[in-house]
Amino acid sequence: MKAEEIKKAAVIGSGAMGHGIAQVFSMAGVDVTLQDIQQDMLDKAVANITDSLDFLVGKGKITGADKETILSSRLHTTLEVAEAVSGAQLVVEAVPEKMDLKKSVFKNVSDNAPQDAILASNTSTMSITELAEAISNPQRFIGLHFFNPVNRMKLVEVIGCEFTDAQNMDTAAEFAQKCGKVPVKVLKDAPGFIVNRINAPSQALLNAILDEGVIEPAAIDNVMKKVGMPMGPFELADYVGLDVFEDTLQYYAQTLSADYRPGRVIREKLSNGELGMKSGKGIYVWQNGQAQIDPDKESQELGPQDFLAIQANEAVKVHKEGIARCRDDIDQAMVYGTKAIAGPFALAVNMQVEQLTASLDKLKDRYGLSILTPEPEIKDGSFKNFA
Repeated sequence: MKAEEIKKAAVIGSGAMGHGIAQVFSMAGVDVTLQDIQQDMLDKAVANITDSLDFLVGKGKITGADKETILSSRLHTTLEVAEAVSGAQLVVEAVPEKMDLKKSVFKNVSDNAPQDAILASNTSTMSITELAEAISNPQRFIGLHFFNPVNRMKLVEVIGCEFTDAQNMDTAAEFAQKCGKVPVKVLKDAPGFIVNRINAPSQALLNAILDEGVIEPAAIDNVMKKVGMPMGPFELADYVGLDVFEDTLQYYAQTLSADYRPGRVIREKLSNGELGMKSGKGIYVWQNGQAQIDPDKESQELGPQDFLAIQANEAVKVHKEGIARCRDDIDQAMVYGTKAIAGPFALAVNMQVEQLTASLDKLKDRYGLSILTPEPEIKDGSFKNFA
């Protein structure tokens, strides 16, 4: 199948990711059916898409006629999976990050979708190989990982596994380009893929900082935002949801290292219903969609150079494991997936290896995180010569 042959798509799950993907597909001229288990969820999704389209009309990005065409002709909703996937050339799953739930969804999709339809998961971390085992014709299965918010973030990770046919990877990448995205191929099915894998050790560090209770989250977030980050790392964890943050840490603890086990503070917040922005309180109190962060706090102990050292170290691991084709793909993924000013290789190449190593050793020793042990290529600087 070629990208231009994808005329009809289905998206299973209408949450923030699902309805964002549906909007992007419909704006690319594709008929898309959005499915969920409750009508109120679908109604909310359509309302959110409408608001987003109104914003684009106001900015002159699309016309009012474009908006009406999308809503009246290209975007459809249903409560039934069989109806959603009927006649679809592409089906994307965007349900919560629970392996058993995703497998159940794909069994249903596989039983009802055309046998040659490309089936894709929007999972941000989970094994594409394991998910592929739930369907017939697993050579058509891929990961198609969009980033949040879908209508603004450019990156799509296109992930293959041991079953995936190379043509389906090419088709998915071409289709992502048609949707105005920047596709980066993930060559090896590994936890977190490229972007989330490189960010994973920083999440473990945040977890450890909370449990230590010495450095205030606001002190780190303010420093990071001063160097151009749209959100500090703790603020972002709250924005995404501490329940999602905890699920991710649990998965990494099972697949990468015990260093990722969720700590006491995160567990306590979840048990108290403090999920972040969605509940009004998490690491911060949230009001009108904004975290209430004390602007006077600023860390003198941890800063951008420490987080860059962590990213560079993990990027070296991603490169050595063959998860990405080359270091430029890794840098491109981080730029378009996180809005970084440059990727970890491009930034770290100008740093002294002694500084990178010292940052990693400092954090490893203070927080007892073996995952921060400097890679040999960091210590000797040979990562700067990676192709």
